Amino acid sequence: MRRPVRAVVFDLDGTLVDSWRTHAHCLRFAAAAVGVGRPSAVRLFGAQRPTETGTLRELVGPDQLVPARQAYEEALRAALATDPVSPMPGAVAVLAGLRRHGVAAGVCTGRSRLTAQALLDSCGLAVPLTVASDDVARPKPEPDALVLALARLSVDAPDAVFVGDSAWDAAQGTAAGVRTVVVGASGPPAALGEGAWLLDPLPLPEESAERGGARAGRAPLRGER
Repeated sequence: MRRPVRAVVFDLDGTLVDSWRTHAHCLRFAAAAVGVGRPSAVRLFGAQRPTETGTLRELVGPDQLVPARQAYEEALRAALATDPVSPMPGAVAVLAGLRRHGVAAGVCTGRSRLTAQALLDSCGLAVPLTVASDDVARPKPEPDALVLALARLSVDAPDAVFVGDSAWDAAQGTAAGVRTVVVGASGPPAALGEGAWLLDPLPLPEESAERGGARAGRAPLRGER
């Protein structure tokens, strides 16, 4: 018998917040600021890593990481001041539905705490808990940040659902022993690994909060928990 869901933890970028355009702009600004030059769209996409720090390191190299991070944060502040990011379609409704059902919500992200909070504030999403990459020694795709989020929510892994948009999120969720839902992933389902559900993008039906996030009629990719 499936245990009831007491908490849903979300990835941030591409799951709750539509941030790619702003993220790409800030990465280009940071690369140019440290003399690497403005990367192409292909280069930007190929440089993406599970954490913000990892992406910057891949883009500019370890020696330029600190000034690149400073430039990225400067660009993000300026961009959000004039062009706020938006919630992903359905995110506001899903969070409201969880509140109505008494289900706790949190964010577990590969971003730094500073940039994660800036994005949440920009799009007006109020989430009670955020665990960022700088809160743990081993960030995404390791399970540590998600385990910490559940501990702070006082919820056991079998009573939670993790929602993300990438194979890295699937790896993190399954490693933490959490039922994992991947929405709108662009890669092949096989890349998501065991125990992850692949769903269409948000919004999810309200009753999914009660059923653990799995949409009616959609089977898990493999190995339903």
